[in-house]
Amino acid sequence: MKDYTYFVVQSWMVTDLKLSGNDLIVYAIIYGFSQDGESRFTGSLQYLADWCNATKAGIQKNLKNLLEAGLIEKYESFKNNIKFCEYSCTPYNKVAHPMQ
Repeated sequence: MKDYTYFVVQSWMVTDLKLSGNDLIVYAIIYGFSQDGESRFTGSLQYLADWCNATKAGIQKNLKNLLEAGLIEKYESFKNNIKFCEYSCTPYNKVAHPMQ
């Protein structure tokens, strides 16, 4: 992390999505990178772990929680036989107001 970098927790992330702790931090970071609906978070597990003061294994659990809740989407690709993962947030209107 660089000095003077930040992420934003928006009130609906807590009130509507009921997120807290590291799930909230991870979601807010991914949202910050993907809120335009076209971009994705391409950072490392270590980047998220640094922000959360957590381990990479703990971050993997947070990502799993968010994926299972349908709050984020995961995209995998391979380059030179190395797996890369990217994440984006499910559009808020689909999460907060799913079609009945």
